[in-house]
Amino acid sequence: MSTVGPNGIEKLDSVTFDSLLKAQDPFSGGLASLDLTGIRFISPSALTQLAAVCYTAKKAGQHLTINVPDGSVRNYLLRASFMSVVEEAVASIVPAMPDGISMFYDNRRGSNPLLIELTKIESGSDLPKLLEQIVKVLRFRLKYKKYDAFDVATVVSELAQNTFDHNANTCGFLAMQVFGRGSNRFLEIGVSDFGDGLAATLRRNAKNSSVHSDIEAIRLSTQLGTSEHDDPTRGTGLYHLLEIAYKHGGSVQIRSGSGKIRYRMDKKVGWTFNVPQMRGVQVALTLSTKAVDRTPTDDTL
Repeated sequence: MSTVGPNGIEKLDSVTFDSLLKAQDPFSGGLASLDLTGIRFISPSALTQLAAVCYTAKKAGQHLTINVPDGSVRNYLLRASFMSVVEEAVASIVPAMPDGISMFYDNRRGSNPLLIELTKIESGSDLPKLLEQIVKVLRFRLKYKKYDAFDVATVVSELAQNTFDHNANTCGFLAMQVFGRGSNRFLEIGVSDFGDGLAATLRRNAKNSSVHSDIEAIRLSTQLGTSEHDDPTRGTGLYHLLEIAYKHGGSVQIRSGSGKIRYRMDKKVGWTFNVPQMRGVQVALTLSTKAVDRTPTDDTL
């Protein structure tokens, strides 16, 4: 019999992550903690958000403790390099992991072409290999045309650059995984940071001084040329992200502060949500396959 978690969540993803924050409020002060009891799956976008929460707590002088009783989830966190990125000095996993086990899983990093383990992004030099892998997955696994694959990689690159370009003394996190088979195959990419957030960043430009809410900041950031800089060539990342998702029938979620907008691209509609306050910007992108891929599977983690 499965154990029901304290918040009734079994699948932790970009949608349910806010339910976790609302139920447990890890930023309330004191000995901060998150309980993942009952969770059986963690998506790449949720993985990056979880890392951002850990680093947010550390920045506030808290040490986050994460309870992960499910063995398969613990193994996934190890395989996805979560333990390496979120070191003991940042957060603690309980029950404690055996000595040396993280090194065993770290040796497998990069061995699965359909997985980009959780990666800490601190400068542009961290990106080329990640972008190359994204392009290969899109072209050869999801059957995207070459120029479409490079367009996606360009947008992901700008999102990742923003995590450290617009913030001081922070970093970003990126993860990717391909799920499913054949015509049901899809990719998810998560990019998160724990910086100042979109509203504060935009207000650095006097033209955007009237931006008061996080929802308003997200909407404005998806318009071409909106930026903290007085330069019409800047501020293209989120705009092009939506354009690419529209083109390929994907989905996008953009979260910042206490606001979130989910875009369903088959209907070109954005749904807005008020969510628990969280530092930074968190983006989730999903794209589906273009054709049935009959390549022998190597999806196993």
